[in-house]
Amino acid sequence: MSFLSRITGRVQDVVPQKAEKLANRFIGDGGFQPMGATFHAPRTNTTEEIIASLKLLAKGEADKAEKGRKYLQELSDEGAYSLERLAKDSSQDIVDVALEMQSRNVEYVKNILRQGGTLSGAQRQEYEELLQIARVAHSIKVAELKTKEITEFLKVAGDMPQRHLSLAHDVVDLSNTHAMINHDIFPTVNFNDIGQAKSTGKRTTLMGYVLNLLPGLSKANPKAVDLAETVVSHSDDTNAKFFLQRFVDGFPFVGTEKQAEATEALVEPLANSILKGMPSMDLGPRSKEQTFFNQIRHLCSEDSKPENLRLLKQTLDTTDSVAPNVDADINLDDIRLGDTVRIKENLEVLPQVLENAEAQGLRTFDVSGFLTKNVNLN
Repeated sequence: MSFLSRITGRVQDVVPQKAEKLANRFIGDGGFQPMGATFHAPRTNTTEEIIASLKLLAKGEADKAEKGRKYLQELSDEGAYSLERLAKDSSQDIVDVALEMQSRNVEYVKNILRQGGTLSGAQRQEYEELLQIARVAHSIKVAELKTKEITEFLKVAGDMPQRHLSLAHDVVDLSNTHAMINHDIFPTVNFNDIGQAKSTGKRTTLMGYVLNLLPGLSKANPKAVDLAETVVSHSDDTNAKFFLQRFVDGFPFVGTEKQAEATEALVEPLANSILKGMPSMDLGPRSKEQTFFNQIRHLCSEDSKPENLRLLKQTLDTTDSVAPNVDADINLDDIRLGDTVRIKENLEVLPQVLENAEAQGLRTFDVSGFLTKNVNLN
């Protein structure tokens, strides 16, 4: 019995008969994926329902791999590539043989082109056939790895709160979103990419890497994981994947519970301000996804004053409602680190000050400067 067969059987054995696969929160009606700052209603499913759905997702990956292996054999037979015989002779898996064959073929074609040659019709046909075989082989490798990773996660998922399990389900769902926009123009983090886990050196998909770290983070700083779930609930799939990868890799987890809790209330206004519109064409240091992550991380720093973060939320609510025609200039550092008593006092008269600024025709107003430096005007 193959390794995949053992995984498949085990998953099938533990899936309840009435289990249902939960909807992917990132895919709307008709397969449409909202972009930018968007709200996905939180799951109200029970822990048991989320776990049952994850088991079905694992089974789906196992079924996908099994079908892929049958298709791979069909492609081998059609092209007379004898993948099964080569795998047996080399004591390798047929998937690895297919990938190695394509790799050698790519080098062979590159060598012809480097020497100024051209491909014959037969050579071009073989290249295209082996490329298709390699794509199928890679999809099998990904599906088998994801099957194992979801199954391993489920062994330790029982102690996680419902909300954190819902986030784990999102992680799997994000590996199954297929953007309808060109990734050459709008790049995205791919949760199906395979790499090596830094701590163990094991091969893992990015999905599996995030899943593996979530249970520990859930115990170490549950408020931070609550924050991550809120971010995902207010993000499109591009920002959700971008944020989660960085969240598990370098977020402050010690001594930041109060900061994370206070920052959670700021996610929606920050998302609406920063993430609106199409995804960035470059996910580099100046992208809005990186800017959003930096601001969330900054607010969660140990030196942030939790009360000041709550006052920041009040400040944003005030600037949005009182003087919509005045652009509020708000320096997050000034407020998160400022004198709490002074900010609170000046916040009481901020509506009056903003109304006066709008009446005077001012287009911008230094809100954080007023709150942290000005005395109460009463």
